[in-house]
Amino acid sequence: MTPDSAPRRLVRAEAVLAARRRDVTLVLEDVLDRHNISAVLRTCEAFGIQDVHLVACTETPAEINPAVAIGAERWLTVHRHDGVPSAIATLRSHGYRLYVGHLSPEAIPLATLPREGRAAYAFGSEHRGISPAWLAAADGRFVIPTTGFTGSLNLSVAAALVVYDRLCVAAPSPAGAGDLEPDEIAELRAAWYEMLAHGSAAVAGKYKTHLQNPPVSERLFPIDRNQT
Repeated sequence: MTPDSAPRRLVRAEAVLAARRRDVTLVLEDVLDRHNISAVLRTCEAFGIQDVHLVACTETPAEINPAVAIGAERWLTVHRHDGVPSAIATLRSHGYRLYVGHLSPEAIPLATLPREGRAAYAFGSEHRGISPAWLAAADGRFVIPTTGFTGSLNLSVAAALVVYDRLCVAAPSPAGAGDLEPDEIAELRAAWYEMLAHGSAAVAGKYKTHLQNPPVSERLFPIDRNQT
C-alpha cells in the first residue's frame, strides 16, 4: 500500500465504523472447535457486530484459525472471561438481556424473541451444551426450528442465523446505522488506523492527519472494494 492509497482505506474504515453496533453480541462458552470460533468471529465482523465474548468454564477456548477468520478478529473487541459469573456480570452491567440457545421444552423460536434493547445470545460447548449457570440467568431460551432428521445445526451456522435474524430479517438497518458512542468510535478509529498503516511510517503519518478530521465521503475518495 502506498501513501496515496491511504484516503481510500480511511474512507472504508469510516464507513465500517459508522455501521458498528453493540446492541447485539454473541457469547461462546467452552467452544473447542477452532473452526467454529473463527467462523463466528468472521460472521460478526461481516455484519458489524463489534463485541464477541469467549467464556472459559471448564475448557480453554480454541485458538483462532486464520484460514477461516481471515483476520476478522483484528477489527473486533474480543472479551475473554474466566468463568460464567464474570461473563454474566459484565454483560448485565452493560445492559444486556441474556438469551441462551438450548433444546428444551421451554425454548421458543428465535424469531419470536424480543428485538428491542441490548441482547446477548449465548451458545455452549459442542459436546456439553450450555452450562446450568447460563440457563439460570437467562431472560429466555431459544431454538432455531428445523424440519430435517438431524434436528440440530453446527454451532457456527446457528450463530450466523442468529446474527442474520437479529440484524437483517425484521427491520434491516440502513447503511451507517451503527450505535457506538463518539468516544467508542474514536478509540476504534485510532486502533484501526494504526493497523491499516501496516507498519509504514509514511502511511501512518498520513493517517495521523486524519484522526482529528477523518474522511467521511466515498464521493471524495471512491473505494476499490477489492482492497482490504
